[in-house]
Amino acid sequence: MNPCRVGAAIGACLMGLLAQPTFAAVIDGSNIPSEGLTLRATQDTPTGFGNATGGGQDSAGGSEVNALYADINGGVLTIGITGNLEGNFNKFFLFIDAVPGGENVLANDNADGGFGEINNMAGLAFANGATMDHGLRFEIGGGFYGVRQFDLIDNTAGDVATGGGPGDLPLAGVGSGGFTVGWDNSNVLGVDGASAAGAATATSGWEIEIDLVQAYGLSQGDINLAMVVTNGDAGFLSNQTLPGLNGAGNLGGGNGQTLPVVTIPGLPVPEPSAALLMGVVASTIAATRRVRG
Repeated sequence: MNPCRVGAAIGACLMGLLAQPTFAAVIDGSNIPSEGLTLRATQDTPTGFGNATGGGQDSAGGSEVNALYADINGGVLTIGITGNLEGNFNKFFLFIDAVPGGENVLANDNADGGFGEINNMAGLAFANGATMDHGLRFEIGGGFYGVRQFDLIDNTAGDVATGGGPGDLPLAGVGSGGFTVGWDNSNVLGVDGASAAGAATATSGWEIEIDLVQAYGLSQGDINLAMVVTNGDAGFLSNQTLPGLNGAGNLGGGNGQTLPVVTIPGLPVPEPSAALLMGVVASTIAATRRVRG
């Protein structure tokens, strides 16, 4: 048997074992369910923070999160969240557990890039023992929008993108420091104040791409996510989380509450069989070279 063909066949098998899903999301906050990302959670709770119906970038009348799509590929975490944030300076916090360390219960000494509103959630816990170490916060109101990243280990924060309010949205492919963000705040689909049945119909919201090496010095491993919409000073939490709260009402103050968590699988560690195949491929290639020589 031709050793070259054997090597090619084994190599193809190995590539199949180690293959990851491929996608090329356009980071603009639109058409999120069509980007090829894996659906991780769908909202099961009607919004307790009002329902926007006008279709403007100010999302007048309400805030909600409908579905979470996310994958890790090639050292990049890509997240799509359908929903909208009312333009009254309500906040949307996305918590990320990507590296060792962090907080399973929020302390009261964290920086979030704004006026420290995150500390009004001190005492908020995360399910499944997750220790959140980083995150993003979004806000929008008259004359201002802000996307900030924060580090719960070093207690530091910084701007990803800021601008002049609803008139500067939608955003497409903006950011720095390993973060790229798209935000279309015009959603009117999905849940409303009475039902969550339409959650899967929403298509626009937030898209986030994080270069894990550049942003966190991380290249592989599972990542935990949690999120919640709050009022302006983050002293009152809505019932809009993903995963959902099974129909529960607004959480209110963060102290003593627990946010649900979803895990995004990271790069797989090769199984022993895959490692063995790698050795066989290397040996076959070496043998081929000897035959040809």
